[in-house]
This record gives sequence, C-alpha cells and structure tokens, in this order.
Amino acid sequence: MSQFCVYIKLKPYLREWLVHSLGEPVTFPEHSNVNAVVRTFLQRRPTDIPVEINSSGELTAICIPDSKAKPAEYYNYLSNSAKKAVTESIEDLFRLNLWNELAQLAMIDDGRGVNSHIAAWCEMHGISLDSVETVRQKYFRIRKAYTEKGIDLRNFTRKKNRQDE
Repeated sequence: MSQFCVYIKLKPYLREWLVHSLGEPVTFPEHSNVNAVVRTFLQRRPTDIPVEINSSGELTAICIPDSKAKPAEYYNYLSNSAKKAVTESIEDLFRLNLWNELAQLAMIDDGRGVNSHIAAWCEMHGISLDSVETVRQKYFRIRKAYTEKGIDLRNFTRKKNRQDE
C-alpha cells in the first residue's frame, strides 16, 4: 500500500467496524474487491481541487492500493460518484460479514434471542452501543428480503421445558 489516502464519509457503525477490522488508515487486502473499485476510479487530481485533509475526524482514511498503471503519487483523487461506489462496496462487505457470522447464531435457540447476539456481535467488531439498533435493523431487513422471496430463515423450533417432557 502507498502512503497516500483518500477520505470517505461513512456511517458511524460502518466506520467503527471498518477501522476495528482493518486498522486506521484502512488498508484493504491486496486483491480485495474494494481495492479493485478504488483502483478503477482513481484519477489524477484536478488542479483546482486541493488535497483532502481529515481535520474534523469524521472522514475515514483509505489507503490507495499500489498500482504500476496508476501510481498513487499521481493518481490520488476520487470523484464524489467514485466515493459513492467505494462506499457501496464497503457496505456490501459489511452485510456479508454480518450475515455470515450471525445467520448461524440466529438458528440456535439458546433462550437469549437474536437481539443479544447482534449486540454481542457489534461489541466484538468494535461497533458502539449507540449503533446496535441500526445493525439489528439491517440484519432483519436482510432476513425479511429472503423471506419475501420464499426463503424463510427464521427458527421455528421451541426449546422444550423440563416440565413438558
């Protein structure tokens, strides 16, 4: 990775998850999809646009991947629409991580329920308690989308009480 970065504004939970998972500045694995998107849309910085500085701390720094075709010292600018494409790739990665890790837990009926699993997952991935409800809603929207297509992923079995035996 080069020492050059681009700065993207992300939702707080997404920024927390990304920085917790990949460090700050965020460095994606060499052959990752997000790096491919960044590399695709990198362009030379227009002369009338100053170099970005994250003075407010609200932006997420993303390392520009090394490329012989687009050296970072010359190609270090993403337009607003390119930043949107990178953000969408990051959101896709988040959804995959969320679903892959929580789908199996949601099928286990241990009496705690899905909400506590989601809260624990958020804690494990560095997401603040303020964002747990947002992540929970995102998880349930994914599950609902499958249900609407006829794929029901909810667990309908009940845990038997000792008295029922």
